[in-house]
Amino acid sequence: HPSQRGHLKQALLKVGWPAEDEAGYVDGGAPPIALDTSDWHLRASHAAGYSTGVVATEDTARGPVVVVLFTAQPEPRPVFVDVVPRSPGVYRMAALKGSYSILAFEDIDRDLHLGAGEPAVIVKDGVALRMADANGPIGPEDMGYIQVPTRSAPGLVVPPVFGEAYEALLKRRAQSLGGLVSLDDAARYQRREVREGLVEPVKFMQEGRSGLFMLEPYDAARIPVIFVHGLNGSPRNWEAMIDALDPARYQPWVFFYPSGLTIGVQTLLLDHAIDAMQERYRFTKSVIVAHSVGGLVARGALNLAYREGRPPPVQHLLTLSTPWLGHDGARWAEIGITRVPASWRDMAPDSAYMEAALSVEVPPGVAHTLFFGVGGRAWYPFGNNDGAVSLSSVLAPAAQARANYVAGFDESHASILSSPEVIERVKQRLLDVEAGRVGR
Repeated sequence: HPSQRGHLKQALLKVGWPAEDEAGYVDGGAPPIALDTSDWHLRASHAAGYSTGVVATEDTARGPVVVVLFTAQPEPRPVFVDVVPRSPGVYRMAALKGSYSILAFEDIDRDLHLGAGEPAVIVKDGVALRMADANGPIGPEDMGYIQVPTRSAPGLVVPPVFGEAYEALLKRRAQSLGGLVSLDDAARYQRREVREGLVEPVKFMQEGRSGLFMLEPYDAARIPVIFVHGLNGSPRNWEAMIDALDPARYQPWVFFYPSGLTIGVQTLLLDHAIDAMQERYRFTKSVIVAHSVGGLVARGALNLAYREGRPPPVQHLLTLSTPWLGHDGARWAEIGITRVPASWRDMAPDSAYMEAALSVEVPPGVAHTLFFGVGGRAWYPFGNNDGAVSLSSVLAPAAQARANYVAGFDESHASILSSPEVIERVKQRLLDVEAGRVGR
């Protein structure tokens, strides 16, 4: 019967499972059917890679380090640029799989171009870019470690990569870190574009869709509120809450990221974006408001900054319906031949990421407000849930113990973002924490 069809599938769709359910249903007899298994094969993972590593200057850095990924054949062409504001620091690269070289240089005059007297190094000539473990330690013996010498090696020949393609990459990077966008831009946030971030995350990044964006020019007199969506979401999920913010006190920023990458990589992207914006604008106070998996991403970004000795410029983390213990449905991610997003595999309760998610205390000086919903009951996940994730995951004892304030609402996993009651409580918590009223 139609009302009994696909309970598990419908539950998974609610949390961003990359599938669509548009099938009809007609009662009738079962037609003869058989599967041709003569040419079965596993679908390859997306033909693109995300690589990360550490770059360091030999001596005390005199400026940021620019890292340029480029093809050497048939002619030098840059494909990705990253700017690391300190040494040592983490760089990240995204590109189609292939053979690349990396140029890294100390940008002493901060113009993002290699000038006279600026030391440079070229590494990994001809090495195939591969997916790297963003969560593991990286040392000098690893492929991802780059050291920029005090002086360039004698006879170093720098390929001609600083042309139009390079300028286009710099422009795209500038747009992805503080570029102005509008939530009314239907083309940017349409379902197809959001879905691309789930199933083709590196392409999503290469097209310049990912980043930390502003809705209006920066104002040093107002506190940035950084909104982080969940799996298969977009900044438009925050429209009602952003509209309700006090425009005289807060400025909304939206983090749009490819939710198909591992949660560890998403964490790196958010940390990198906040770090770059803080380096540019020197703000000392901000708030992160995150939904669902976005809460895991935000918490990870704060932990990453703190572990690296960079106290984040964030005083308040407010999470809504975050599954701190993952989702039981993700346990079955490896069953079958359909490729699933790396982030969904990370959501398995026994995954390495989830086991480490709450192993680190909330960074000192960061208040945590934990909001959750109890409405929207669904058949799956089993037990009490908000229509998408189990309350046992949302209300993990370790998460509650480390939160400064916990509150529940009669809302579903989705409706909690637009509920007038929740929005008013969010606004009040922002004011309370700002005024020093952090506790329960």
